[in-house]
Order: sequence, then C-alpha cells, then structure tokens
Amino acid sequence: MTELISNLLDMIRVRGTAYYSKSLRVPWSMNVEQHDDLCRFHLVLAGSAWIGLSGLNSTELLEEGDFVIVPRGQGHYLGDIPDRKDGPSHSIPGELFQPEFQQFKNASRQTLLLCGYFQFAQGMPSILTSQLPDLLITHKNVASRSAQIGQIADLLRDELGRNDQPHTVILNRLTEVLFYHAIRQWLDGAVLPGGALQALADIKLQRVFEEIHQNPAQPWTVDSLAKVAGQSRTVFAAHFKQATGISPISYLGHWRTELACKLLVESEYGIDQIALESGYRDTTAFSRAFKKTTGSSPGNYRRSRKN
Repeated sequence: MTELISNLLDMIRVRGTAYYSKSLRVPWSMNVEQHDDLCRFHLVLAGSAWIGLSGLNSTELLEEGDFVIVPRGQGHYLGDIPDRKDGPSHSIPGELFQPEFQQFKNASRQTLLLCGYFQFAQGMPSILTSQLPDLLITHKNVASRSAQIGQIADLLRDELGRNDQPHTVILNRLTEVLFYHAIRQWLDGAVLPGGALQALADIKLQRVFEEIHQNPAQPWTVDSLAKVAGQSRTVFAAHFKQATGISPISYLGHWRTELACKLLVESEYGIDQIALESGYRDTTAFSRAFKKTTGSSPGNYRRSRKN
C-alpha cells in the first residue's frame, strides 16, 4: 500500500503560484471567482476564517495553520463568520498578473491569509483527480504531520514579514510542499475501506495496480490482468470498473500517458525510447494516443514544459 501511494505521489506535478496576501480585521468577507483551470488554495497564517462553496449553505472553520485546496476551481467565499452579509468585502479575481502581498506585521486580532493557486501538469493520475473532494482541508491540529506543516507555515509567514518584497519563488515552492503534504494526508485516509480510493485497499486490485505501475510496458490485456487478480475475465472487468469508475484498459492507458509525461519532462530520452518505456511498440501509435489524451504531441509537450 505504501508503495502504491508513493507511485501516485511521484506522478503528481503541480506548479504553485502564491499571489495574494491580506491582513483582515473583523468584520470581513472575501469572494473568489470561479476558474475551472485553477486549483485554488488558502493558508490561514493567523486568526481564523470560515469557507464555503458558492451556492451552498455549508461552511467549514479554518484556524491558524489550516490549509485548504479547492481542486476544481469552484467559486467560493471566506469570512470572519459563517454567513457574513455586511462589512468590507474583498474579491480575488481569476488570476493576478502582478502579485499583491500585504506585509504582515502585528497579527493581533487579525486574520492573515495567503492565497494562490496550483496548476496541474498533464499526467495527474486520473484515479486521484476524479476523487478529490470539492474542499480538501488539512487541519494543522489533526494532521499526522502537523509539525512539518507548521514549520512550512512559519517559513511562509517569515517571508511575508520581510521589510522588502517577499521572494515569489520561495513562496511558490513552499506552497507546493504544502500541497504534497495535503495530498499525502488525504491519501492516508482515502485508501481505507469506505474511503474515496478504497479500490487501492482491495487486495485483488492492489496486485493489479502494482503490476501496472511497476511494469507498464508489458502487453497487458484484460485477460492477463484478470489472472493477476485471480479472477475470471468477466468478474475482474466488472469489479475493476465498479471500484474505479473506468475499465482496466482505460486505466492502463492513462497510467502509460502519465508515465510518458513524467519521462518527457524529467529525462533526456528520445521519443522512441519513451514510447517503449511507456508500453508502446510503435512510436506513431504512442504519439496518437498521447495527443488524444493530452491534446498535445509528445514533442510539443516536452518543449512547453521545459521552456
């Protein structure tokens, strides 16, 4: 199980952008526009805030050190109380081309927020993206790795408290580390029975995932994967689809594309070699499948990610 989670984490690539910080005194509220292509985040560096998705009545309390991700970029709101109707209201647009950072000095009786977004690279494991909650909240006081999360928050707070402008590169990289902590924390619970990724806890399917992840270049078929699971072809195909929402061959194809994305960015292999490593005997077939999934040719994908 640990190895499966490590494999999934290894395939995740995000670029973090911290672009807005604000010191807020009661009363306050904040609206964040919907942006489907951006995975939003907010970190409470001091004080507290309530957050809710636009159009829904339920809200969640965020306290100092808590980190929230809005994976699909839905519009949402934050405030000093669950349903703030009056008082100063701030609005964060879809993107800011020039970051706006307010220097944090005295946090007494204030809420200090750091806001931004993540962009997923092509190849984000589909088994994750389809199951992430609308609000992924990591509470510092209940996180299994709360000490590390607290240390990162301290570094961000220190950077934003500089007398001169904070270094955006430092802010961005630190928020990416927070993202990985949050995803790993979520995975720890999601793979348990009843969790969003309980398919990974299924012993029969676990063997199949391990084989696909470790040997993606094998000429897998539904029949050969069914043998790994110890099930008949029909029972295995139905079991896999019910557990994951996609067919075994679709999952295999997605995983091969995810591996190819990783190799295109992180290796110097030629396209022919990457095709072989990803499980394709024919470069043309690889390029066709890659473009169908990502919308880009392998060469263009590599150039766009390395420029």
